[in-house]
This record gives sequence, structure tokens and C-alpha cells, in this order.
Amino acid sequence: MRIVFGGIEQETNTFSPHPTELKDFTVSRGEEILRSFKGSRDRVPGVIDGCLEHNYEPLPTIYARSSPSGTITNEALDTLLRDLLKGVKDAHPFDGVVLILHGAGVSESHDDIEAHIVSEVRNLVGDKIPLVATFDFHANYTKTTVDIVDVLIGFDTNPHVDMYERSLEAIRVIKRLIDGSLKPTKAFRQPPMMPLEGNTNYHPFKTIMDRVHEMETVDGVETITVAQGHCLSDIEFPGMSIIVTTNDDQELAEEYADELCDLSWSLRRDFLLKGYVSVKEGIKRVKLAKEGPIVLADTGDVVGGGGTSKGTIVLKALLEAGIENGVISAIHDPEAVAKAIEAGVGNEVTLNLGGKIDKIHGEPIKVTGLVKIVSDGKYIREGPMSPGGEENMGPTVVLQVSGIDVIITSERHYMTDLQGYRGLNIEPTDKKVIVIKGSTHFLASHGPIAKDVIFLDTPGLNTGRLASMPFKKLRRPIFPLDVEMLGITELKTVEAE
Repeated sequence: MRIVFGGIEQETNTFSPHPTELKDFTVSRGEEILRSFKGSRDRVPGVIDGCLEHNYEPLPTIYARSSPSGTITNEALDTLLRDLLKGVKDAHPFDGVVLILHGAGVSESHDDIEAHIVSEVRNLVGDKIPLVATFDFHANYTKTTVDIVDVLIGFDTNPHVDMYERSLEAIRVIKRLIDGSLKPTKAFRQPPMMPLEGNTNYHPFKTIMDRVHEMETVDGVETITVAQGHCLSDIEFPGMSIIVTTNDDQELAEEYADELCDLSWSLRRDFLLKGYVSVKEGIKRVKLAKEGPIVLADTGDVVGGGGTSKGTIVLKALLEAGIENGVISAIHDPEAVAKAIEAGVGNEVTLNLGGKIDKIHGEPIKVTGLVKIVSDGKYIREGPMSPGGEENMGPTVVLQVSGIDVIITSERHYMTDLQGYRGLNIEPTDKKVIVIKGSTHFLASHGPIAKDVIFLDTPGLNTGRLASMPFKKLRRPIFPLDVEMLGITELKTVEAE
């Protein structure tokens, strides 16, 4: 058997002023895919290893991935999709297709790039070829995508520690589609809610996922996906989705989809963000802490949600408070990196750091510090998320400013693995305070070493203050934006017809 696979992944924050261009994608093609992902436990290796497990021949096309950012340009999507379709066409003959998608991509012409991608692939391969796709936990599903793809498989975890396993599942599923033992029947629900709290290790999502895993043990249930969705996209259907896939049992699919939808809606208020504090309060708690590391999460400037990573608000507060033995990861400023490299390791340099593009995340601040480290910014992940994968921050420097190690990168980077620090000769467990531009994913690696994690209510493109976002296309009413104004008390769902 021959399985063709490939993917285009990007999570779009349509409120970001920074478009995602072709140059922002890292693209692997053909046989390069088989080589470059070897040894890591991620989406692509899961597909490859799954094929080898079942003695299938994996046929790679292209795999393109970009960090979350603004709307994808037409040039970027058109170019990547053309290459993907050519790869599929050139791979004939084959027995099935697996696509690796994110689910929250938006381009200049398509509010749902995944629907566009699967439509084009389906038009190319026809209705008889099995098509399976994997999706991120933050996917914004639409009826078009659900109808076209035979089986959709989303991550079960956030932080995402099951990406490899979901790709293995995709191959097991496509095997059953090919041999005819699976006749998928699907039910699709979208309760009118945009969950803000999305950590699957804790209530309320843990409560929902525990029930999902119980349902998946029932005969006839093939797979169930519950997605938090990505609410920072001004499209019609961002937010929570539920997809139940059974084996030739539509009634069971509908029953379980309704149950999960009702359960999610009943817990809607539990998804509101709690415990976020002001920067001033966070600094106060750091000062009072007897030991570290204390992790301060700059939730408004998260690369993983499309933030710029140029925010200076927390750095400014730390310096003004005189806090030392800290590290900030990371501020994206290629210009500052170049000047620090020019100054050289062991020398002082004065920089206008951060800001520069917008004022949402704070103005550039003038700092003078010692250049401690100059690095190529590459490291291999060893933590629970995608271990074995290579990360690239671009040319990177560590600037020590009044006792704070400021990591400055040439590429936007979300430090979700402790090896990112250690590759820069920084031992995170020795620090009193760690500032991370993150909201959830960092917890997989930072949580075990932290004496306390403090979520800061900072402004930015990844803010949880949804009411402040200028939505124009969003379906209304929707929780939590309209719950008080419109008095929503009963569940109203969007379901596949």
C-alpha cells in the first residue's frame, strides 16, 4: 500500500498587522521530509512511522509550517498549495491521503484555508481515495472541511504532547478505510462559545476529555475530537468544535455529539480566565517569594497566538523594581541582535530594545548591558512537546541588563523547551524569575521546575480581553461576549445538516 502525505500549517491571528508571507514558512519537500524529521516525535514522524508499522510506503509531498502570525498572503497559500497538489499528482498511484493541517489558517482570500486545501485535494484524487487529516487542538472547523475529509483527528492535549500519537492514529484509521472495515459516520457540533481556558490537564477541559476517552472505548466509536478553537481570528466560526466519528452508526455519533455539546455548554463559565494579575501584582509576588524559579507569563505577547514577541512591558517593570537573577525569553529584535553581535561577547552595548512596530506591547526601551552569549539559536528539544525536534531562533544573543538575562532573537520564538535556555548557557532552575511570552504550552516544560506560575494580564495581540477585539464577521450571540447583554441561558448549537 502507498500513502501520500503532506501539509500546510499556520495559526492565523487576523488582528495582527504583520502578514504571513511565503518567506515565513519553513518548507520541506519530497525525500527531504523523510530525512529531516527523523528522530523527533511530532506530526510528520508519526505519519512516517505509522506507515512503516503497517508496511505501507510513505510518499511525501511538501510540509510547510509557519509560526502563528497575521493573515496569510495569497501568494504564499497559492504557491504552497500548488506544490502540495503537484506532489499528490506526481505520487500516483496511491491508496490513501493523509494531510497534516492546523485548522486555524486564514488567507487574504480564504477565511478557512483548510476547507480550500481539502477541497482541492479531494477534487484531484476523487471520492474513492480515503482522505484523513490531523488537526491542532486550536482548529476552527467548518462544515465544509468536516464533510470532505473522511476522518478528522484533532490533538487531545493542550499543551500538545500527543501530536505524534495522533499521526499514528491517522495511519491506523486509513488502514481501516482502505480494507473496508471502517465506514465513517460523523456528527459535528459547535456550541456558541469561545473557551479562554484551554489546559487539558485541569477542569473544565480535563472533565470533557475524560468523558471523550470513556466514549472512545465504546464499540462503534472510532475517534472523537474536541477543539478549543482559535478565537483571535475574525471569521464566522472561531471557537469550540466537537466531531464524533463512529463506524456506520449515525445515531450513536449524534447522541455522543449532543452529550458533549451539552456538557461543554454547562461548563461555559468555567472556561473564563481566572487568576490573572496585573504586572505590578506579579512583581510584588516575585519579591515576596523565598525561592525560585517564579514564572511570569506575559500572556498578551505570545508567539504561539500570533504575538510579536517584541513586548517590553514586563522587562521595564522588572528593571524598575530592581529584581535580579532573572531571564526573559524572548524579545524579537533582529536589529538589536546585529548591534550586540557587532559589540562582541564581553562588551557593553546600548540598545533601543523591543517595540518598534506597534505600541500595543510597549515602547522600545533604552538598555545598556553586557553581551554574555552569541549563538546561532539552534537547539534540539528534549521536553514533553515534540522531543527530538530542532528549533531555530535565528542568530541570538543574551544581554545581561542589571542582573536580568534578556534573550534577544532574530526570529520570533516561543520557548516551550528548557533546552532553549541551556543551549545559551542559562540554567533555568537557578533563576529567581523566568519571564515567558506564553499562555499554556510552556507549562509542559516550565511547570515541573516552577515554584509558582503567575499569569500576567498584559495587553497585546494574544489578549484574553475578547471584548476589546474588533470582530466584524463573528457569529453572534456567542459566549462570553454576549452572555450578559443578551441573557443567553439555553444552548443553541450549530450542527452539520
